[in-house]
Amino acid sequence: MGAKRGTARVAGGGVRARAAIALVPFVVAGLVAGCDDGKIVVGPPVDAWEWTALGGPDAPTPALVGNHETLVVVGGDLLLGTADGVWRRPLAGSAQWARAGLGGFSVHALAVTADGGRIIAAGTDPEDDAAPTVWYSTSGGTDWVPAAVWPRGAPGGPEAGLSFPFYTLEPDPADENVVYGGLDADSIAVTVDGGATWVLANGAESPNFGDPCVPHRPKGANVLLQGCELPLDTAWLGALDVNEQDRFALTGFRFVFGYPNLVELGNRRINSIVAPPARANRILVGVEGGLVELTSKSGSWSSAADVDARWIYRSESDTRHRPYAYIRAIAPLGDSGRPVLFGGTVNGENEVLSLFEENGGIVRRIDAPFALEDPRVEQAVRLDADDVLIVISDVTPGGRRTSKVYRLRRD
Repeated sequence: MGAKRGTARVAGGGVRARAAIALVPFVVAGLVAGCDDGKIVVGPPVDAWEWTALGGPDAPTPALVGNHETLVVVGGDLLLGTADGVWRRPLAGSAQWARAGLGGFSVHALAVTADGGRIIAAGTDPEDDAAPTVWYSTSGGTDWVPAAVWPRGAPGGPEAGLSFPFYTLEPDPADENVVYGGLDADSIAVTVDGGATWVLANGAESPNFGDPCVPHRPKGANVLLQGCELPLDTAWLGALDVNEQDRFALTGFRFVFGYPNLVELGNRRINSIVAPPARANRILVGVEGGLVELTSKSGSWSSAADVDARWIYRSESDTRHRPYAYIRAIAPLGDSGRPVLFGGTVNGENEVLSLFEENGGIVRRIDAPFALEDPRVEQAVRLDADDVLIVISDVTPGGRRTSKVYRLRRD
């Protein structure tokens, strides 16, 4: 495995990506124990993607975007979280981005509840570290209500009154009132009333210490999965049982991939988890330097022995054709998870766009048909099998990083 890259939140700039579209194919990695020799091969021709620029607001990318999803589709509109609130534009047409509330707040995660009736936003107030860190909207993002109760330091303690930030939001797929919020390390807060009140799970009074995990609530089992690098340089996927009678109790923890097997993941930090549209027992997991497909044979994520793993992409060192990218954007194109469009960012300056497609066992890197400076692929949203929204942040000549949305389609 390559040297540890640390966090992928470092801003950079100055290196221009080539403007021409390039499809760079190579053999995908095999099973976890298989060989990953990084050979470059010539793959069969594929249809190129048609890019449509949907633009972006004149607002900075939130600093905590590393593990989060800032874009949601609500009806026919796009909502995008930024370091200066939420912005909106229609998916169709050429309308400009307009403010949609929470101006002045840095919003780094958005999620829509299972029934589509509420939007949850997580962020911070840069002027007030005791302000709410989560809001909800029942009007499609027209207005926002701060949570009445959210995680913060207990009176009399060392962090009394301080608000604890959310890093991720994960709606329950079966209950529109339940959303899980990831805080520092493996700490989880839960709401059972659509975002109005939040309580730390298992009676915790404050979050644990460590880099935030990535939670995922699969449709096919009453479990909450967590992808973590905790402690530092120890990567794993774990499962907790969900109690439908007591949503604040998450019990029965077990490792299902990675640690204590140090060969499977090593120190490859987990950055994103996405489920294919038609496989309730499968997830695609974006890690530093790779993308791995995990399938629970029983569907219950009961143990490490229950999980089959197959690497879709794996890099051991940072090269132009095979970047050691932290994979944070995943859009399964096939109902079972493959083909798949995915991307991310290296730790440092991105000399090329880390955007890839796997199809038929071949991975190709995709360049944008326009110039970029230091592009990071922040998020991917599947609209249909060959219709995907991509969020790419880039730096301006003045060094400010902003996000833009692109629609990739093909016949």
